[in-house]
Amino acid sequence: MSAFNSRAKHWARLLFGSLLAAGCVPTAWAATLWSVPDSYLGTGYFFGPGAYLTPTPLFGVMLRNLSFTNRQNFVTPFWNNGAEAPNLTSEKDFPPVDGLLSDGTRINENVDLGTFTLAGARFMPAVGEGGEFAGQQQAMTQEDGNVVMVMDLALDLGIGPKGVIRVPFHGTTGTLSIPAPLPRPQGPAGAQGAGPLRSGETISGRVGDFNGDGYIDGTLVAVGVMPLSSPVYPGQPFAMSRNFETDIPIDGTLAGSAQAVNKAYGLAPGDGGGDGATR
Repeated sequence: MSAFNSRAKHWARLLFGSLLAAGCVPTAWAATLWSVPDSYLGTGYFFGPGAYLTPTPLFGVMLRNLSFTNRQNFVTPFWNNGAEAPNLTSEKDFPPVDGLLSDGTRINENVDLGTFTLAGARFMPAVGEGGEFAGQQQAMTQEDGNVVMVMDLALDLGIGPKGVIRVPFHGTTGTLSIPAPLPRPQGPAGAQGAGPLRSGETISGRVGDFNGDGYIDGTLVAVGVMPLSSPVYPGQPFAMSRNFETDIPIDGTLAGSAQAVNKAYGLAPGDGGGDGATR
């Protein structure tokens, strides 16, 4: 990881230097990040929860109106206009289209997510208002050059409050360890891992310009545990490996192998397609 971090630091300097040199005003310039089936390497995979062994292609994502708050950080501000267009891609599968989760929580409609099918269940993913990050997507560049991205992610079965599973997203282009299952008051202990990934093993992301188009792309990884209140796989670990592209310019620096993340899981490049959001 030392070589990766060194190059990531170089990437961070080049990125924000090039933005400033190009005359971009960080507080006003808006960007887009996407992760859709026809993206470079596809959308990526969801691992688990728990003993569910088959990696599941992730749903599509489109983050619009990203705004730089300083030279290294950006945010997707909360915005919601109810039933008026534009709406989330996934909402058409979970009527009515009203800009709300099924428990009445307002959705950040700047974060367009597609329908997610996991272990036979269909969810409407969304970033909801009122959580730790006030319904915003926030991203920060750390001292080691890695990018951390957070948001108040929810998976909604569309059946009301009991079907809204809140799984806050804490992603990074660095390295994370697969967590252990949560202890349950009753019943057997959960699986020690997320699908093929065992608790304590690590997964890594990356950031750079891997497709050579002059703009930032990479992979964010995130791990977590389904809440004990979840109607599906309560207390079970999960992991995500999310490939992404942007229209944020970069000076061509590469950091690692373009196929490294998917290859680590024995998955063929291009197998990472998912449902929903398109460009």
